[in-house]
Amino acid sequence: HRQALDLSFSPGFDALISLPVVKNLIPFDYQINTARHVLKNLRGRALLCDEVGLGKTIEAGFIAMEYLLRGLVRRILILTPPSLVEQWRLEMHSKFNLDFVTYDSDSFRARSNPWACYPLIIASLDTAKRTPHREMVLEANYDLVIVDEAHHLKNQRTQAYQLVAQLKKKYILLLTATPVENDLEELFNLITLLAPGQLETASSFKRKYITRGDPLKPRNTEALKRLVREIMVRNRRSDTAAIISRRKAEIIRSEERRVGK
Repeated sequence: HRQALDLSFSPGFDALISLPVVKNLIPFDYQINTARHVLKNLRGRALLCDEVGLGKTIEAGFIAMEYLLRGLVRRILILTPPSLVEQWRLEMHSKFNLDFVTYDSDSFRARSNPWACYPLIIASLDTAKRTPHREMVLEANYDLVIVDEAHHLKNQRTQAYQLVAQLKKKYILLLTATPVENDLEELFNLITLLAPGQLETASSFKRKYITRGDPLKPRNTEALKRLVREIMVRNRRSDTAAIISRRKAEIIRSEERRVGK
């Protein structure tokens, strides 16, 4: 009650109220700044593209906690590759005290339409996109959707992309360390999921921002960077000081020993 009264007088996101709630976690400044930036400036729809190992899951957890504590979010759906489902469940429980049900749990499978029953769900994107789950997923309303390894959504023609595009959601976070792998149009597709029209149409984006004959080489880079910064956050190791130790290679030579018969 006291926390609700405090928020009524200071509803902004300048201070994260989730910081005293987390446990087993000492966040880096860049993680806190990223969460605050997404909440305050990107309106909860963002492409989180930190380099591998910098904690995109932690940033997404802070954003989810802020919305939950402020009463802005009640239902959350996290979509991941099958191999990461349990990892996400453990992270959300151990660090944010959030108890998500997973799509492969007995309690989830026991329900006729579990997608509508549980407020906090972690599921495999591969499962969610297929019948009969797809129809139930699309019927449900979600306040926040989080998609990990979001580079799997780079092709607009795939079932996975179409599912995420059609989900009923207020806020959405896409997490990937590699927003572009083969073609800059992949970046266009991801950003269009978050903010349709931000990069105009596919044809105009290609004409304005992709070099003919080289799909990985951008044109009008400053204008493109400005548009992308309104949606995407990317932290690099060199800028964060998250890893301060340097690797040192050392060669150890050993004498070959022959064992006689």
